[in-house]
Amino acid sequence: MPTKLNEKKIKCAVFDMDGTLLDTLKTIRYYLNLALEKNGVSTVSEEECKRFVGYGARWLIECALKNSDAYTAPLAEKVFDDYNLLYNADPYYLTEAYEGIYDCLSKLRESGIILAVLSNKPDFALREVTERFFPNTFALARGAVDGVALKPNPESLLAMLNELGFTPEETAYVGDSEPDVEIARNAKVALSISATWGFRTEEQLTAAGAENLIRHPSDMFLKIKDDAS
Repeated sequence: MPTKLNEKKIKCAVFDMDGTLLDTLKTIRYYLNLALEKNGVSTVSEEECKRFVGYGARWLIECALKNSDAYTAPLAEKVFDDYNLLYNADPYYLTEAYEGIYDCLSKLRESGIILAVLSNKPDFALREVTERFFPNTFALARGAVDGVALKPNPESLLAMLNELGFTPEETAYVGDSEPDVEIARNAKVALSISATWGFRTEEQLTAAGAENLIRHPSDMFLKIKDDAS
């Protein structure tokens, strides 16, 4: 019989998507480079793309254009539109779930934890990949929409928790990059967890103020379980 963790401290776990649950770096880079090439701009390497991700598609494109000394506001808008159109056509191309993620999420759900996803990924793409890779897993899945501030602004996370009926004091937040560390701190959640298998190194996460570094999804389940006790 599953243990009732939802009677204890942590009742809800909110996850970042890219770099935390799904390895999407190849996907992001593929569509970014297609959009850049279409507009006559030099492509980016995998390491460059990894540095640019985390703060949303507009930030990604701005960084890529500045990396090639090609940034202008009109060009950024054009590349942004092209990127979204390309990505939306097949948002799970080259994407894979990280090893151990499915088992971790299954154990958390069996333990009574309510799961949700909050991402700076465009909302349409987030919903597509969530349905494809994690059907019937999350109570809510929200991506970037016009008019709502991106992470690390806590507005979206607090609104999600309010809709789910939980407080920050009952919540664990799991991500892999600086905006994830920052939103967890800004929202004052009970437990902030940083995954080291994603888009940032342990050193980068530590410099951002990460408190709980984990190296495998099984560690994530154990950490949330321990904090719920």
